[in-house]
Amino acid sequence: MNFAAHDDVIAAIASAPGGAGRGIIRLCGTQAIDCTRRFTTFDDHEIVAALGPVAGRGSLTLPEFATPVACDLFVWPDARSYARQTTVELHLPGSPPIVAAALEAACRAGARPARLGEVTLRAFLAGRIDLTQAEAVLGVVDAADRSQLNAALRQMAGGLAEPLQKLRNDLLDLTAHLEAGLDFVEEPIEFISRQQLLQQIGAARDATAALAAQTAARNDATSLPRIVLIGEPNAGKSSLFNALVGRAGALVSSSAGTTRDYLTARLKLDGVECELVDTAGRDDSETQGSSIAAEAQGFRHEQTREADVRVLCLDASCVRTDWEREQLEHVDPRRLVLFTKLDLAPRQNVVDGVSVATGQGLDVLRRRLLEQIIATSRASTDVVAATAVRCRDSLHRAATALDAAWNLVESRGGEELIAVELRSALDELGQIVGTVYTDDILDRIFSRFCIGK
Repeated sequence: MNFAAHDDVIAAIASAPGGAGRGIIRLCGTQAIDCTRRFTTFDDHEIVAALGPVAGRGSLTLPEFATPVACDLFVWPDARSYARQTTVELHLPGSPPIVAAALEAACRAGARPARLGEVTLRAFLAGRIDLTQAEAVLGVVDAADRSQLNAALRQMAGGLAEPLQKLRNDLLDLTAHLEAGLDFVEEPIEFISRQQLLQQIGAARDATAALAAQTAARNDATSLPRIVLIGEPNAGKSSLFNALVGRAGALVSSSAGTTRDYLTARLKLDGVECELVDTAGRDDSETQGSSIAAEAQGFRHEQTREADVRVLCLDASCVRTDWEREQLEHVDPRRLVLFTKLDLAPRQNVVDGVSVATGQGLDVLRRRLLEQIIATSRASTDVVAATAVRCRDSLHRAATALDAAWNLVESRGGEELIAVELRSALDELGQIVGTVYTDDILDRIFSRFCIGK
């Protein structure tokens, strides 16, 4: 598909296939009115009067039929149309032979048949909608039930586009301040402080995490919800895994770092089947050590990213580590904070949680897990599946770039390196909304549309 040329007149049947009381032929392009004049009886006065749009009444003379076919005319001028190009609709009897003949007449008059999704493509290229809203149009057409339809309508109305745009605007402002300071590096001028950088990058990370949670629909609708246990080494994850599953699947030891891989098991919560995952304890220093340890940490990151519910296990008998405090500061709609080893906690530090040794809190935990899974399933319907699949990797890469920027600020790294990471995050977000795109991305998205949309 040639995405550069998109101002010629295209025509398509815009009503559903099959017979109906009315059928619709839509023409779109800068010369759509001139094309309409060539095969209808509408005069200039009637066409101008329809620029409201207000229906005009006329007819079509079609060689396939002995008598003229009555039709109504609607015209949307450039700025007010869906595609921001002059759009004309002819509403006529919904007999399939009549509708097909009217489309052929439009093409003889100078229009060409529209390609798949070309009207919505023009709306995107004109800036009327972004890519998430374009995919929502397809979601409306393909919706199999009311919940899918409502999700697509919310996304089409900007439910995903607006928070994405706000996040991009905030990052653009932050990057502009940072890069302005690079131009005056020899001057005693501070455009933005380190503390402000940390605060604003942290807010961007939280917003990215929330968007990732919103778009975390699974590729395979038949896959099980995934509950992943995360935390520091020796936080009680493996013991909790065994207690929930009801059998000894994970190796348990008082030594930290016993779990080097990850374990999975099926878990039923009041009839809802899930997948429970036990990961290696958090130890990023191991990425610099043996290849086995580094691989274990890689598995931990992967499983955490793909989790539907992340259970952050905190040892109630220990003080909080820096990493745990950092995790608690971040917003994560899919996270459930759980204190473990309550039987070992000092009396003055007794909190809600679980004790595998005594069984305390396990039934409450199962209910909380089920509630979290249900809430996550409802949240996943806020985004159409096609958008969720397309955006997931971009959001992950944006989050990785923001993490790198945060770490650079904390370690007092160079501002030019921080700006590079922020630009990387902006590029990834731009691919989601379509400010950055390639022809193959557009072709992959719009080729799934039907003609006339």
